[in-house]
Amino acid sequence: MYLLVVYDITDDKRRRKCEKVLSSYGSRVNYSVFELEIKQKDLKKIRELLEEYSSKEEDHIRFYILNREVLIKSFVLHRNRRVFEDEELYF
Repeated sequence: MYLLVVYDITDDKRRRKCEKVLSSYGSRVNYSVFELEIKQKDLKKIRELLEEYSSKEEDHIRFYILNREVLIKSFVLHRNRRVFEDEELYF
């Protein structure tokens, strides 16, 4: 399963905790954007941890589930490599 996780977390301490979770499952591609390639069971764990570490009142975290068709149409313009560079996806 491929995910794009985008967040706006106001508190530095909460943000660092969430970044630690996300970086253990994927790669940062922008300051507040992570690409994750995970198993279905990991999604529940990630969501639980981010809910625990973030504030419902102040923070914003969004998950985008990406399918093969979306990945095929995506590309990188500059230097950052993506997690989703499996050649299999493009065929």
